[in-house]
Parts: sequence; structure tokens; C-alpha cells
Amino acid sequence: MQLQRGEKRALADLGIGNACVIKFDFELPGADVAAFGLNKDRKIGDDRYVVLFSNPRSPDGSIAMSATSDSAVFTVDLDLVPGAVERIVFTATHDSRPISEARPLVVSIDGGKARFNVAEHLTSEKAVMMVELYRHSSGWRVGTIAAGFNGGLGSLIQHFGGEVDAPAPSGAAAPASRPAPPPAPPPVSLKKISLEKTNSSVSLKKTGGSFGEIVLNLNWNQGTQKRGLFGGGNKGVDLDLGVLFEMRDGGKGVIQALGNSFGRYDQMPWIELSGDDRTGAVSGGETIRVNGRFFDNISRLAVFANIYDGAPNWAKTDGVVRMNIPGQPEIEVRMDEGRDNCRLCGIAVIDNVGGELKIDRHMRYYRDQKQYADTVGILLRWAAGSKD
Repeated sequence: MQLQRGEKRALADLGIGNACVIKFDFELPGADVAAFGLNKDRKIGDDRYVVLFSNPRSPDGSIAMSATSDSAVFTVDLDLVPGAVERIVFTATHDSRPISEARPLVVSIDGGKARFNVAEHLTSEKAVMMVELYRHSSGWRVGTIAAGFNGGLGSLIQHFGGEVDAPAPSGAAAPASRPAPPPAPPPVSLKKISLEKTNSSVSLKKTGGSFGEIVLNLNWNQGTQKRGLFGGGNKGVDLDLGVLFEMRDGGKGVIQALGNSFGRYDQMPWIELSGDDRTGAVSGGETIRVNGRFFDNISRLAVFANIYDGAPNWAKTDGVVRMNIPGQPEIEVRMDEGRDNCRLCGIAVIDNVGGELKIDRHMRYYRDQKQYADTVGILLRWAAGSKD
């Protein structure tokens, strides 16, 4: 059913249950989609129920998100949503461009049982409330909105009663006779940093004595592309995420699907590749997790993407690598430039500088892993490898 702007319908009337999937399709590089769990005052009561790039799952799993360069999928179980969350508002934001440029921007619930074309109702807004799910005496309902703010993410957060940058805790120390409360978990970061030519590095300090789980995620265009330079015929892109590593004790190596070098998260080298997506059809892309509790043992990491099969040029992959750390802004590097005769993109170098994490945009293109490793100074012996 095609919904109109301002329409409100009971999910049950649309044949949609309380466990449903909501998909957003858009065509605007850099657009971010999020779900805001709001209280009865339509404000953020618990920021753990703000589900977005830096917090892809609520603590109870009632709202979970996976995203690619041109879509975002939310799995929602409304029976698990706590009573303090009265409504869930789904939003889209962009740092510099109007969301109306994301044509089409379409919402689809449960495979098309309900659809809503958002972009046709927009003008210059950089932050938009698209649709919402909300409690009603008769059960959960869906409402269409398609309205927002020219001011972007900051204006949207203020509208929901939150702050983009959470201030550091302040105030007097607790009396000696009263035990200090346990430290609060790091707040969900609503800020994103895009590393570009003019903004090529950033440093992050530990929160709570550790970086926690450092997540590197690679996503790319899921469509088939003409293989051209690397072969004939059409085939889905097989783009691999990898990391060269150097430890404080001098140990070195590589984590990648090629050669089945998947690593270990709970043992040396404290780095693990979670599977191998050969087509881009896995909505979560490829992910490497770094155990931030042992970051002091790591000297440096060099992040790369490798074309194993397909993709005639890098620009058409729409590739993007994101780094997420609890309580920290998301770091994003887009692979929107490149040399068609090179299979490997050196994306970023992460250094341990006195316990701080410093990430530098690299964005240079190489013949293979060895050439990249030699350039960044992580010297290894290499042998031919396969994923089969």
C-alpha cells in the first residue's frame, strides 16, 4: 500500500506484525539513516535507543540496523521495546546536501506491505524525519512525516532534546563515606568525522581506560558491474577488507580473507576478520574487529581494501570504510577516487601514539599487498594465496 504524507495507520490493518523489517533506499552518498527511540514527551530518554552508524543495535535487540552505501535496513521487534519508549522516529541526515537530492528516497515496510516516497515532499532540509512507529491504545501504528530542518543533524538532535557532543561529567566528588557510583557506559556518539584531503587525520583518547571493541567495516555497491579490465562478463564485486599489523614486540602480519588469515579477537594478534563477503550482498559488508583492551600491545595498523574479483574501477564500487569505537565519533573514509590498473587501495594507517589512537587517511593505490606494506614500513615475506 502506498502511504501519503501525514497518514496514520494501524500496523495490524496493513497486515504488519509487531516484528517487522523497515528498509530505506536512497541515492545520496554520505546520507545517514537513524532510528530515535523517544519517550512520552517525544524526547530522547535513553540514548542507547538511538540506533545509527555508531550504535547499530539497542541493548535488548528490539531495534537493529544494517546499512550499505545506498540503503539502511532496520529489524524491529515492538514487543521487546521497553515501555519508556513511546515512539520510534526514523530520520535521514546529510552533512552538506539536502536530503531531497536522495531521489528516490523510499521507505518500505515488510517487503512492500506499506511504502512511502519521502523525497517528493522535501525541499532544502539536511535532516528529515521520515516515518515513525508509535504506541496507541489499539496497538502500534505507523505515521508518515517527511519534514525536517535545514540545520542538519544538530538541529534534529536539539529537537529531540539531546546534544551532539556529550559533555564530560563534572561536579564535586562524592563524600568519602559514600562509595563512588560505577562509571556510566560511554554515551552513544552522534557525531561523524569524514577523513578527506583537507581533513586527513584525527586522534582519539581512551574512555574508561580502554578503547573497547574497535570495529572496522567495509561496504560497497551491491550491484553487478562490467568486469572490463579484470575479465569479461558481468559479476558482483568481490572487495576484501584487510589489515597489516605491527606489534610493540616487533611481531608483524596481515589479516585478510586471502590465505584464510582471519586472525583471533581474544588472542594474539587481538584482530579478527568476521567472514568473507564475496558479492556485497551481505548488508553488513565485511568487518574487522580489534580488541581495544589490548591496544597498548599494538604499534600500528594499515587498513586496505583489495579487489579480488570484478570492479573495473574504484569509483564505481562506492566503497566506504567506517571505524566505530564505543563513545567516540564514527570515522569514515570514502574510496571515491582511484587508479583502474591497481587492485589494492591503501585506505588508512592507525598508529598508537602514547596510548592515543591516531588515524591518518592514506588513499593511495597499489599493485598488491607487498607494495603497500613496503610503503608503510611493515615489511613481510609474501607468498601467493587463494580464498578457495
